[in-house]
Amino acid sequence: MQDEYLFPEDLEDFEPDEEAAETEESAGYLGAAAFDKDFIRNGQNQVQSASPVDAWRQWCINCLSMERYASPLYSTDFGIAITEILRAATREEAEAIFRAEAKEALEADPYGRTDYVGEMTFDWDRDSVVVTVEVVGIDGATIDFEVNLEGR
Repeated sequence: MQDEYLFPEDLEDFEPDEEAAETEESAGYLGAAAFDKDFIRNGQNQVQSASPVDAWRQWCINCLSMERYASPLYSTDFGIAITEILRAATREEAEAIFRAEAKEALEADPYGRTDYVGEMTFDWDRDSVVVTVEVVGIDGATIDFEVNLEGR
């Protein structure tokens, strides 16, 4: 009985939506699991899917929230120098470092989805900063997201 679920008989009748697949592939965006510090699950504890553009947004947030070279799981292009940014002598210097690091990291996207990094705004607190970043994708899709950098 369990083989029916693993190998359904009607699998031969399955036809993927080619138009949707072509649109996503031609734009260069790939779907992925939805997450916000952990996978987002539905009421049945199943991992939710993110749209291709939302998956890209999540990749950007993760990239700018990760200390570069901190994880062997990511390439040396992934992440930014968060410690250096937060140890800068002035806020202006920290913002300049963040801008340069963010631009370099996002434009090193291995899937080539980032066309350019746009405006960034900084909201400083005593030992943290929330940065709002605008990024334009290869097909003109514009995303805005926030990255919270805290003292480590």
